[in-house]
Amino acid sequence: MTTRQVTRLCPFCEACCGLVVEVDDAAQRVVSIKGDKDNPFSKGFLCPKSQGLKLLDEDPDRLRRPLVRRGSDFIETDMDSAIDEAAARIRTIREKCGQDALGLYIGNPVAHNLGLVIYGGIFALTLPSRNMGTAGSIDHIAKVVSSCELFGSEALVPVPDIDRTDYMLVIGANPVVSNGSLATAPGWPRRLEALRARGGKLVVIDPRRTETAAIADRHLAIKPGTDVFLLLGVVRTLFAEQLVSLGSLGDCIDGLDELRELADPFAPEAIADRTGIEPAAIRMLARELAEAPSAVVYGRIGTTAQKHGTLTSWLIDVVNILTGNLDREGGAMFPLPVTPALIYNQVYADGVAPNNRWRSRAKGLPEVSGFVPVATLPDEILTPGEGQVRALLTLCGNPVRSSPNSAKYARALADLEFMASIDIYLNETTRFADVILPPSSHLEQVHYPPFSPPYMVRSYAKWDDAAFPAQSLGDGDILLELNARILGVPVAALETQALEGMVAQALVQDRELAGHASAADCLTAISEHTRAARFIDFLIRSGPFGDRFGLKPDGLTLAQLQQAMHGLDLGPMAPRIRSAIATPNGKIQLVPTLMKRGMASLSADLSSEEKPTVLRMVGKRHLRSNNSWMHNISALSKGPDRSFAELHPEDAAARGIKDGATITIRSSTGEIRANARITSDVRKGVIALPHGHDHTDEGVRLSVAGRLPGANFNFLTDENDWDSLSGIAVLNGIEVEVSSFQP
Repeated sequence: MTTRQVTRLCPFCEACCGLVVEVDDAAQRVVSIKGDKDNPFSKGFLCPKSQGLKLLDEDPDRLRRPLVRRGSDFIETDMDSAIDEAAARIRTIREKCGQDALGLYIGNPVAHNLGLVIYGGIFALTLPSRNMGTAGSIDHIAKVVSSCELFGSEALVPVPDIDRTDYMLVIGANPVVSNGSLATAPGWPRRLEALRARGGKLVVIDPRRTETAAIADRHLAIKPGTDVFLLLGVVRTLFAEQLVSLGSLGDCIDGLDELRELADPFAPEAIADRTGIEPAAIRMLARELAEAPSAVVYGRIGTTAQKHGTLTSWLIDVVNILTGNLDREGGAMFPLPVTPALIYNQVYADGVAPNNRWRSRAKGLPEVSGFVPVATLPDEILTPGEGQVRALLTLCGNPVRSSPNSAKYARALADLEFMASIDIYLNETTRFADVILPPSSHLEQVHYPPFSPPYMVRSYAKWDDAAFPAQSLGDGDILLELNARILGVPVAALETQALEGMVAQALVQDRELAGHASAADCLTAISEHTRAARFIDFLIRSGPFGDRFGLKPDGLTLAQLQQAMHGLDLGPMAPRIRSAIATPNGKIQLVPTLMKRGMASLSADLSSEEKPTVLRMVGKRHLRSNNSWMHNISALSKGPDRSFAELHPEDAAARGIKDGATITIRSSTGEIRANARITSDVRKGVIALPHGHDHTDEGVRLSVAGRLPGANFNFLTDENDWDSLSGIAVLNGIEVEVSSFQP
């Protein structure tokens, strides 16, 4: 057997770890996958999910040919016929019912797929609908909204300078397992070890003693959903003890006095019972953050997907600002990406924020960046009237497992006139489709991380050519073909029009470049590439490290990046917020109007009484699983059961629950059963359950996942429970009743 080695970036999460993939060209298969020790960004780090590049392609349940529904069954067909059928059905429904009759669900894997991001943008522009939603609205959209309110741009999300900080406060995140999110830093475990090795301190705030909390200097077990009060207590202490120090940004910050007034009612004593954190511990946090040589507060899905997710996201940055740790080495900084944000990249326009410009038809949830919260898509399907969704396209997503009240999601999908899915599996969601379009494998497609560059802790880039000749269309190519056939235009014309539009818009915004090169010059220069590569070449060349089409002759081009086998590290983050602020008055807005509105409801929440019989349910993540779609890989799913629910010993004893026993968990939307593990790793009053399990629904073709134990977390979440400021779904802090299972 003759093999060769290719380098790739792992496409399964935001970390962008470098891989060395040994391939057998004759058999067109992967022999082995190892960490790339010569990758300057990841330095050989990898996690078990990386093996998905090999194992997903070898999965016998993976769809190889398109499926079309005939009666109650699916039959295989060719890709051309399947795309034609989907295009014709969608076009008919749009013509009959209007453009909003087409809904779009964009799943998490899309963010790591270059073709789907590029061509998904074209789809949204040429087939507009108010019923398009992304998995971001059950993940990070609260942070996008708060960043836009503070700094004027969705793309200005501060990330922790983990490699240079002296003190790191992690709230509602478990990067040792998740590999980080909205902070692309491959090898979080190593980086956190290095923090402590250089004398720094790691503090974790989480209802669970997570894997990250286990290596921390201190862990504070907070009550779920109360992070907003804890952070307000920290802000109040900073003001009360005269610890506020804005550093070099003092002259470009508005709202300091107003913030002081808003935080005044939230003294540590006033919030201690609500948060479960002692006043002395809250004051210690404030002092340590203010007094450390450098410090940073970092929060993720535990802070975003909750009732006050947007306020909490805002306050994380507020604390970084008040302690002088925004836009400075070792603090929260703004990466300088090789290519700009391609998702959630809108800015204020004529004083109007790119959110809340309109609201969803059925329940009035706020739009963000043109998308509605995916939690309300079932309402848009089931509610009659103008704008009702009658056709749906899903891209690499499984909302019947990942979205609130998944039982209602299933009922809604069954009510559609037509549904198509681009997906590799017949899963809980795609079983409702009329057409399923499976793409080629990752290694048959080019790869460039479209989502991660604006969150990278160093300016890094890598391009991956396809390792094997494509046996079928890639995800993005399928979507582009479908788009063109719905519109009745040639694929090449649709793509060229979009590329010309991108170039023209960039030249309007970049006067220096426009004075040097015309649109025709730019298009000619990038014509050496094809398809999505042309878009990336333009973004690289017009960006901060690019050759600027001759203005910077030693600058970067895609052709040069293609020669860098391990990618290019172009340096650490540097202060840059002054030139990037995009608010209407050019200053950081400490107290945006949207946040003042949210603060108005906090007093009632602070004084609300807790129900003694209720537990608060939170999620947890496993290193060997990316949401639900890797559960069918036997090599990653084997071993001890990881689907159990964690209960505190006192909560278990009060309910007569023994370790390993089956329990019933009830919420306002339904009930499930799970096996209990009794542990002091969760605080009293909390139950922790992993996400995405239970693959036993009728019609699902997941032979490995179907045999695994576990329950569907989102059978218990409520689609009517959301953060009013951003529309993000509440997935943490769910009220549940827990009891022993009685057969």
